[in-house]
Amino acid sequence: MTSTEKVWTQFSDRLRAFIGKRVRGESDVDDILQEVFSKIHAGMGSLKEDERIEAWLFQVARHAVLDFFRGRAGKRRTTELPEDLAVDPDPGNVSGEVASWLDPMMSLLPKEDQEALRLADLQGLSQKDLAVRLGLSATAAKSRVQRARLKLRAAVLECCHVELDRRGNAIDYSRKGRGCGPCSCSCC
Repeated sequence: MTSTEKVWTQFSDRLRAFIGKRVRGESDVDDILQEVFSKIHAGMGSLKEDERIEAWLFQVARHAVLDFFRGRAGKRRTTELPEDLAVDPDPGNVSGEVASWLDPMMSLLPKEDQEALRLADLQGLSQKDLAVRLGLSATAAKSRVQRARLKLRAAVLECCHVELDRRGNAIDYSRKGRGCGPCSCSCC
């Protein structure tokens, strides 16, 4: 299991940037970051999978920012949430931006995987028609599309942390490193 100190070393800068995009004032950002790591330290023992820690950290940070604004709302008559934290009836704004990375990211895949994804997901070919077109069995065609989707997902997640809502829509993202891939996201 990961220690809080290791988590701090690895994620504090990214979490600070995540909070800073949503909250004005350095002291408020510092207070929220401290609250986040307090919650992380308290909940670290209940985390079962180290691979899921990053998603969990950003979820804790998002909730801490929401709690911050809820607390301020009690002190004032009205306080509006920042636009990116408010419930958006059309989550397509971030999802659309993330979707725009998929075409350049597909260039990282082998040609046969690119072709399978383009035919199945972009042109809407059925699995049966895809199998005929590629000269494969229906099972092999389905497997190729599934593997290609997993490879594409891995390529995107290697470049960026993408936060999803419970329906699987992208609601936020942040780049893991500079020059990490052709996604051309604007999060840096």
